[in-house]
This record gives sequence, structure tokens and C-alpha cells, in this order.
Amino acid sequence: MLARLLALLVSVMLLWPAHAEAADTDPAAAELLFQKGREAMVAEDYDAACQFFLESISLDQAVGTVMNLAVCEEKRGHLTASWERWHQALRLLEPSDDRVLFAEDQLTWISARLAHLTIVLSGASPRDVTIRRDGVALGEATLGQELPVDPGTHEVTVEGKRFETRRYSISLESGESQKLVVSPGTAKPEAAKDDPNKGFVRERRIAGFVALGVGVAGAATAVVSGLYLPGKDNKVESNCPNMVCNETGVRAISEAQTLLALNTAGWIAAGVGLAAGTTLLLTLPKSKKPSPSQRASKTGQDAEEARAFWSDVAVGVTPSGILLRGKF
Repeated sequence: MLARLLALLVSVMLLWPAHAEAADTDPAAAELLFQKGREAMVAEDYDAACQFFLESISLDQAVGTVMNLAVCEEKRGHLTASWERWHQALRLLEPSDDRVLFAEDQLTWISARLAHLTIVLSGASPRDVTIRRDGVALGEATLGQELPVDPGTHEVTVEGKRFETRRYSISLESGESQKLVVSPGTAKPEAAKDDPNKGFVRERRIAGFVALGVGVAGAATAVVSGLYLPGKDNKVESNCPNMVCNETGVRAISEAQTLLALNTAGWIAAGVGLAAGTTLLLTLPKSKKPSPSQRASKTGQDAEEARAFWSDVAVGVTPSGILLRGKF
């Protein structure tokens, strides 16, 4: 009983591919398309004829249709496609078939008319490039091989993520063979990688500029108030004889005290602001060493940021204190 079951399973497995293949064929539709292709061939509409034959083969791979497609491709100048179809026809034909000699003669005649192109990647070139011939990517195994091509002009491109695309144009006559050595174009400039500390660095740079601004304002306040103090002292001495001050002297004493406070606060602000600003700017996180072009761009960017900052900042000294105005 077990032996019968195993035999049945083996039979089903052997028959299944045949049934699956038969389900994908439609001989009647294939025959209709074949006849349409023949009519287009008589009318010398080879583009339409080849399309009919291709669709017919997809429904039923009849050797006669394949041979007609080979002739059709040759008529419209696609010699490599014709060469391929004659090879396919010979694989489908039985050795005893009378059409074998005709197919072999046609293949020999087409082979003699083909051009051949050997494409070689220059030895100094990197391997991470894509080589295309007439838009079709060539695998590494095809490089260095003499491949059949149609006579005429062909475009070869060498592409890569790190290189500019380089294009070659080569023309071949029927029966001619040529070798083409290719290489990628010039290297593309490396894109600057985003610095994860970019936002932090920018905020810290702005804080450094603000601190420097406060320091400069403090120094200006200290200098200006210091210039006014001697005059106030003279005014106090002249209006306070014997330590008794008139109204002008009292006002001069009050103004001198204000200037003294401003002078002290100015020097403190100058020291703290300049020290803090210098420290913030000198201790910015270091980035990777940029290329000369990136360094020039970075220098220009820093200068632009500085100009933009100082153009929005106004520093002034009033009797009430230091005035620092701007957008941060």
C-alpha cells in the first residue's frame, strides 16, 4: 500500500511541470499573432511584425515563429537580436529537421556582419563604478570580453557615486572589432558632513559675541565716566568751600557719585564680559579638519555671522548706566 502511494506521488510530481507549462500557453492566440506578423512583414512594417512575433512566442514557443522573428530583426537592422534568435531556433530544432541547415547558414551570414566591441576598465580605476553600453549596465564578467554589437555608433558611460560621469562614443563598421579602455571622470567634491554639535556651537558662538559686546560696553562706560570724573571733582571743590556746599556743589557731588559707580561697574563688566566672551569663543568644540574649500567657506560664514551680529547690536552709555540693544 505504501509503495503504491509513493508511486502515485512521484507520478504527480513528474506530470506537474508539464501541466503548469501547458497552462501558460495559448496556441490558438499564438497562431493568430503569427499570421498578423507575417502580414506586417509583407507590408514591410517590420516594427509591428517583430512585436507580433514576440507576443506569439510568449504564448507558444514555436520554432517557426522564432525563425521569422530572426528574419524580422535582421530586416530592421538589429543584427545582434537576429543572431540571438537564430541561436534559439537551432536549440529548438531537432537535428533531423530540414530547417537546421537553413538556420545554420543564416547564423553564419549574420555573424559575419556583426561588429565586436571589447570594453576594459582601466587598471588604475576603482571598482565601484557602473559601466553602461547604450544604457545597458554591463556586469563585471562581460568586461574584457569581445561582445557582438550592431554596426553603428555606440555610447559607453562610466558612472559612480564618487565620480563625475564620463562618456565615450565609438563607431564600428560591419565585421569590425575594436577595444575601448574606459575610466571614471573626475572625483566629486566631498560633501561636508553635518556636525552634530552645529546648533550648540552656533548658540555658544552667539553667547561669546554677546559677552564680548557687554565687555566692550563696560569698557566704554568706564572710559567715558572716567573722563567726566575730574570735571565733577573740580566743580565740587569750587562749590564746597570749607566743606559747605551750595546747591550746585550738592548736585555735583551726586553726579560724581553716579559717575564713580558707573566707572566701577563699567570696569567690572569689561573684565567679566571680555574674559567670558574670549573663553566661550576659544573653547568652542573642534570639528574635523575641513578641506581648503570648506575652510574658506567656514571662514566666510564666521565673518558673515559676526557682521550680522554687530550690525544688530548697539552699545551706548547714559547717565543711568550701560545701554546694550540688539537682537539675539
